[in-house]
Amino acid sequence: MILPAVHGGSIDYKQKDAGLAEIILSTVIWGSIPLFSIWSALPSPVFVFFRVLISAAVLYVILRKDINSDISSLLNPYVVLSGILLAANWVFLFYAVNIIPVSEAIIFYYSGPVIAILLSPLLKEKITRSAGIGIGIAFSGIILMSAGNLNLNPLGIISAILSGITYGILSVVSKHSTECVKPLNLVFFQVLLSAIILSPSLFLLKFTFTSDDIVIAVFSAIVQTVIALFLWYDSMKKIKVQAVSILSYLDPVFAIVFALIFLDQVPDSFTIGGGVLLIVSGAFTTASTMRKTD
Repeated sequence: MILPAVHGGSIDYKQKDAGLAEIILSTVIWGSIPLFSIWSALPSPVFVFFRVLISAAVLYVILRKDINSDISSLLNPYVVLSGILLAANWVFLFYAVNIIPVSEAIIFYYSGPVIAILLSPLLKEKITRSAGIGIGIAFSGIILMSAGNLNLNPLGIISAILSGITYGILSVVSKHSTECVKPLNLVFFQVLLSAIILSPSLFLLKFTFTSDDIVIAVFSAIVQTVIALFLWYDSMKKIKVQAVSILSYLDPVFAIVFALIFLDQVPDSFTIGGGVLLIVSGAFTTASTMRKTD
């Protein structure tokens, strides 16, 4: 159950509704990201480079005073590692969606939260019984989906799995990073470091940068990164963080729906079954956390 925000002893339903609208809109935006990666036809490292470069420029304009006072955080090893992981995470994901169906790639990607739970002891967080059940459900989903996709490009499957692994590790490293850096400042440092790391790809890979690619890169940076992140962070001020986490599992749902509508990619029964188990796993684990912290 999502509890409304309370201000001055009264229930602020407008705040709650605004928060719900923001988190749902952010999941819709993020669900559209694979489409734009495919439409750009750029090599994934190049696409990610332009996305993070433009995002860094926009975030610097918005946050420059705060960033300038926190610039020493660029030397923090956790911040540096999170930038490397972010670059790898997106490169693996966008490479995968270009060679295997979006539904398969995005659901393997969402094994990331399971990886994060398995790594949570590194944060001195005990894996609870409910979390263990969630992991079991998630791995059942991954096995089911893998069984139905043995005929797919193995490089695509490996890349999608690596995107999920780097997602999970990134979650753990970012938690360490936010202990010394404000969340939005951290995002700026992550995209800036990612741009630096991926800049050699401009010289190592062959590509053609068209006017359509410029529009896609700008849209991906401003809308799918900066605006979506703003909506996500702002929603957490209005509704419970745990509720935000549950609603975030709409991301793969929207990604699959968009792929069906715009790319005519129809997921098979194995993918649907595995995806349902992964989403149920995430929702169950988050709901269990909510019950214990209410």
